[in-house]
Amino acid sequence: MNFMSLRGFILGAGAFLSVKRAKSLHVSLVAVLSICLVSCISCKNNTESRTPKKNVEEKKLFALTSPLNGTSLKSGKDIISLNVKSLVDSVKMDSCVLNIDGKYHSTYHSLPRDVSLSSIKMGVRRMSLLVYSANNAVQTMLFNLKMLPSSAPKLYKYKIVREYPHDDKAYTQGLFFNDGFLYEGTGQLGHSSLRKVELETGKVLQEHSMESKYFGEGICLHKEKIYQLTWENREGFIYNYNDFTQTGKFNYSTEGWGITSDGTSLWMSDGTSNLYRLNPDNMNVTGQIEVYTDRGAEKYLNELEYINGEIWANVYTKDYILIINPETGEVTGKIDLANILKKEFRTQNTDVLNGIACDKEKNRIFVTGKNWPKMFELKILP
Repeated sequence: MNFMSLRGFILGAGAFLSVKRAKSLHVSLVAVLSICLVSCISCKNNTESRTPKKNVEEKKLFALTSPLNGTSLKSGKDIISLNVKSLVDSVKMDSCVLNIDGKYHSTYHSLPRDVSLSSIKMGVRRMSLLVYSANNAVQTMLFNLKMLPSSAPKLYKYKIVREYPHDDKAYTQGLFFNDGFLYEGTGQLGHSSLRKVELETGKVLQEHSMESKYFGEGICLHKEKIYQLTWENREGFIYNYNDFTQTGKFNYSTEGWGITSDGTSLWMSDGTSNLYRLNPDNMNVTGQIEVYTDRGAEKYLNELEYINGEIWANVYTKDYILIINPETGEVTGKIDLANILKKEFRTQNTDVLNGIACDKEKNRIFVTGKNWPKMFELKILP
């Protein structure tokens, strides 16, 4: 009961008792005030009883001694020596549970223990160790480890099998090959499109132009549907493979750069070192990897192509292609394509290498670049 309610209650009571004798009025008002005062105290006590008390910080029973937070490890070679020490003489460890990135990894009943990390994903891994004492008290210790490949990626050489003409006005953002034709996604505001291209001549056979507000990005084919990203709009489009009719639309929370299909899931890049696995039915993210060489993260991942169980990726502004393990994010191979487009074919509009396509039936690899006049068929040498 607040002050205004109390005041109104008293005034009302006074008016009601005004016809009574003064002595009776005095006694009645005292009684009313006593009741109101008790009510206020009761309300205050009830309010205090509903207010949650601050948790008392539990006493730490254990401390992590190994590994050190932030330690860098080589996957497949290094192991971690997992160990804790008791901070209270009377408390001993009964068991502990190791979780990696929120998922269960292993349980141990004694420490120290050597733990192999051979199948762990690359990049910063978030670890948690739950330590149980004999009386069932539990303490959680959090630490991070950075996983790197144990060796440098294999360097592959290539041979140019054949050159084809390519529209030098096409700012190539996405590329795939199917049924004897190239399919190309182009960028730039007001010039973004989806195209069907004749390989031998570079002639555009079919084209869908995007609205001028969209900067087109990567494309891929998945079960008779073509998926196309946009750069900063965070919107993507789904088209019928045969006639380019738009049949759907989807959204994502990052920028859109490259996209490819492994036959079951889609993989998307956003210009960082991350690749996201997507459910093609609803475009929800179902997994993620960080792409690393033995020297660190590979940023600016761009156009993607899934080839023989691995993800091939252009790196924006770089003249090489990375070959990536989709399970761990490890860069297992690298193809250096520096100077593949000769100086005599370069103009002031010629931009960077971008565009990878694979003819799975004939095992042919095609690459091109933004505003390049050439499309190259390559043979990758062992």
